[in-house]
Amino acid sequence: MKRRLTILTQWYPPEQAPFGRMMHELASDLARRDWDVTVITGFPNHPRGEVFGGYRKRWLLEELDADASVQRVWLATSTNRGLLARLATFATFTLTSAWRFLRRPRADVVFAVLQPLSVGVTLPVIAWLKRSKLVFNLQDLHPDTQVRLGMIRNPWLIASLRAVEHFAYRHCAALTVICEPFRTHAVNCGAPEERVHVVPNWVDTARIRPGPDGGEIRRAAGLDDGQFVALWAGTLGFVSGAGVVLEAAQLLRDDRHVRFLIVGDGPIRTQLIERARELGLDNVAFLPFQPEDRLVAVQTAGDVSIVTLAREFAESSVPSKVLAYMAAGRGVVAAVDQHSPTAKLLHDAACGVVVEPDDARALADALRGLAHDTNRVRKLGACARVHAVRYLSREAAVDHYDRLLSELAAQR
Repeated sequence: MKRRLTILTQWYPPEQAPFGRMMHELASDLARRDWDVTVITGFPNHPRGEVFGGYRKRWLLEELDADASVQRVWLATSTNRGLLARLATFATFTLTSAWRFLRRPRADVVFAVLQPLSVGVTLPVIAWLKRSKLVFNLQDLHPDTQVRLGMIRNPWLIASLRAVEHFAYRHCAALTVICEPFRTHAVNCGAPEERVHVVPNWVDTARIRPGPDGGEIRRAAGLDDGQFVALWAGTLGFVSGAGVVLEAAQLLRDDRHVRFLIVGDGPIRTQLIERARELGLDNVAFLPFQPEDRLVAVQTAGDVSIVTLAREFAESSVPSKVLAYMAAGRGVVAAVDQHSPTAKLLHDAACGVVVEPDDARALADALRGLAHDTNRVRKLGACARVHAVRYLSREAAVDHYDRLLSELAAQR
């Protein structure tokens, strides 16, 4: 008899959120490893808050995707990305996903992304009622991120959210985290040390690989093949620190060889486009998120790729975009803290240049140097690809998860 696994994630394809894609890959790979997989998720609306074409919200929609059953539950959505609207989305997904868990047959293991944080209250209770082993996956530190951004300031609310966080860490059979700083944080918050497992995020190196595919994206953005293109791709959120890219572009506006391409969407995209227009930056091009089948084309559109994070947000984890950049064989220029996991990864792989976050001058100097050093650009890209294939593969991560989940399933 197949072992039954339920995966909970608010984000899932066709949304482009990187860890949503990873949950899709995990579901499909485990389904081929003798797991009966069900995914409970919401209706696709990230990052604009608009439900994707082809979908109409209802209480429940069942699909079959890559050998896994996908069950989409109703959640509140809004194009207003303010705090109250986001809280409404999180709260409704927490409630409707809990309803669906209660209605479904018992799963041997429940694997849930701990976001929104409110599932940290509902899922331990439901897993206990159904005698399922619960595994939480930590992709970000909540509520720390919102507190640092100033989005949550009420002391009572902060204390309540921290209590939920600690409760979730203590009341799961296992907690998987994506980097050592997250492990330290979880243990300090009361998670039993023996239950915390570091499983880094991964990239599909068989799918994302070096190649000439990016020409179509360049042309769509009005860029020439002979220009040196620095690519920034991903969600344009409040912690992205993407504004420094425009500042660097302003410093390089007289170098006609260097161009910037920003591909993505999110709450600050309109603000960045307006700022680029105000500054007259004709060396910056914007494109929205591209369809899934153009992912490789996007990742290979730049000669080098850029990752930025707002100061104080770089020390926790490695943005998923970095893994995709490396799989595509592109060197990375990172405006992050020198002691962050991202900086360590790039140094270990010998595939990037690290400058301080928010330092536009340093970012511009790094890009100017690479734009006129073809050999170094080629070497950084080759090292990035080798490291991604050797250490960041999808197969290795899924092997780790398969072993952990199998051990838990056998304990019932």
